[in-house]
Amino acid sequence: MKLFDKSTIEKEIKELPIGILTILLDAAISVKITSIAIVGGVVRDLITKSKNQDYAIIFNDLDLIIEGETSIYVKELQKVLGAERVKVIRDNATYKTSEVIINGLKVDIATARAETYPMPGENPIVEISTIKKDLIRRDFNINAMAIELKDNRLIDLFSGSDAIENMEMDFLHESSVLEDPTRIIRASRYSAKLDFHLSNQALKQIKDTINKWPWNWHIEDNTDLAPSALSIRLKMELELLLKNNYWKKALKNLQDWGGLKIVDSKLQNDTRLIEKILTAKNSDIEPLTALVYESKDPICLAKRLQLNQQQQEIIKGACQLKKFLANIIDNKLYTNWSPSKWTTVLEELDANESSFILEICRENPLKDYLSSWLYNWKDIESPIKGDDLIAKGWEPGPEIGIEIKRQRMKLIDGKIIS
Repeated sequence: MKLFDKSTIEKEIKELPIGILTILLDAAISVKITSIAIVGGVVRDLITKSKNQDYAIIFNDLDLIIEGETSIYVKELQKVLGAERVKVIRDNATYKTSEVIINGLKVDIATARAETYPMPGENPIVEISTIKKDLIRRDFNINAMAIELKDNRLIDLFSGSDAIENMEMDFLHESSVLEDPTRIIRASRYSAKLDFHLSNQALKQIKDTINKWPWNWHIEDNTDLAPSALSIRLKMELELLLKNNYWKKALKNLQDWGGLKIVDSKLQNDTRLIEKILTAKNSDIEPLTALVYESKDPICLAKRLQLNQQQQEIIKGACQLKKFLANIIDNKLYTNWSPSKWTTVLEELDANESSFILEICRENPLKDYLSSWLYNWKDIESPIKGDDLIAKGWEPGPEIGIEIKRQRMKLIDGKIIS
């Protein structure tokens, strides 16, 4: 089919230098690699564009899969093109993958592999295999296609081309979600980006798997024991989703499908979740931090997802602030507080400014006071400095600090400084 001819592909994807695919093929043949193919989004996008000429292919990198050793293949590319033109950015011996830059073109190269999951949600066991078996291990029918460079042939084992025609995605097998629940997050991202819908079978698989919760670990269990697909890999997929231009639609998909239950039940049922995250993003808060904070137990979820230390400190500070504010609301302690009193108690909490923003975003009843302190009172300085007081005859000591604070609080309250 002409669509999959190397010259046609290079014509459709402007970022590919003319002749590069032939060079990549010849290098593979030179080191006796039995098969080399293009995989990933490029294949999906080429087919989509063939069916809709208005579709714009957004090219980020070229994904190649080979039946052979990536290290040997990369060395051959450096021999053919010169080491200065083929720079190795990353090499993963475990998964036999390499990321290289060829004249500014990013190329991801992977040895064809098969995967088996010893336990649901855990990392798979990897073994070298064929391209066809590699496609079988993938997530969706629209992503399980390859273009073999030797004969310009499309390998489509799961009718991915038809799925693109029908704008419908499906998992590759009935245990897809059980083996890797992060596939639910990826499904929502692809669905939002491509404007595809999930098949009824896929939706049923999501619902049935989550409702039965077949994993050995449960959300209430020790966070350190959570399988990677419900912890660190889940974090990575959520970060990708929230960075996507279609994140709002993707997040809505997850709630519609019941998919956020693998993260937290409160997030699943929060009708204002998207609005809260958007407010946080507009205030320069990382969206994943805002998402986690809206959960039932933010500190535990942050630990489970292995958020970085700064993110965890922001969430911890916001939780402390929330608890403090709830207490003063219950006891009506704040009703006659002056701006200076608010300033004093809030600064004694010593929380990160982002912690305050998180509470403001979630519409805390006292958010107006929090905003006034964060964006106004906090930045008011004393009209007099220590050197000024010493010049007036004050003795150095703690009394100077007390006076500086008194003068600042007067100014915060709008009083006239004498």
